[in-house]
Amino acid sequence: MKFLDGVNVTYISKSEKANVSKINKEISKLITKIDFQPVNGKYYGFYRIEFYEATDNLPTMKLTGFLTHENPLDWLMEQDNQSEIPLNEIFHVVDTEIIEVNTDDVVQSVVVEQYKIYSIVDKEKAKDLTIEKLVKLTLKKLFESYFNAEFKEEDYEIKIHPELTDYFG
Repeated sequence: MKFLDGVNVTYISKSEKANVSKINKEISKLITKIDFQPVNGKYYGFYRIEFYEATDNLPTMKLTGFLTHENPLDWLMEQDNQSEIPLNEIFHVVDTEIIEVNTDDVVQSVVVEQYKIYSIVDKEKAKDLTIEKLVKLTLKKLFESYFNAEFKEEDYEIKIHPELTDYFG
């Protein structure tokens, strides 16, 4: 997998925006050091989206696990390319997830991990698209794959927080 670009994205359902504003207004009246943030879901989300292209085959499964190594810091510092890290030590898989893939789409698959979305794109189909368009296509795929719902752009306010790079231009 090859990293292409990344952005932070916030979206909120227009139908829920007033309610969230009311809640935030009430919370701000309280004197507390606790931060409140809605849980990511269908009506609100704050994610980091990272765009990748598959360099070999498309990934079809996500593994979460632990690698055992006697000197993990030294070992990790020796690795230049995370996608080519040798797993010749013992890898303990603690969770698996089948990835839905559609090779006909620009965004071929998405994988969510807490507040991060890995968006696997067809680089050739995406070459003329802006970050904004790729974000919207990623949200569409996210809603289909994780919320079993249709993402209707007109029903949401989307804010993109770009970084210094803009690979897609």
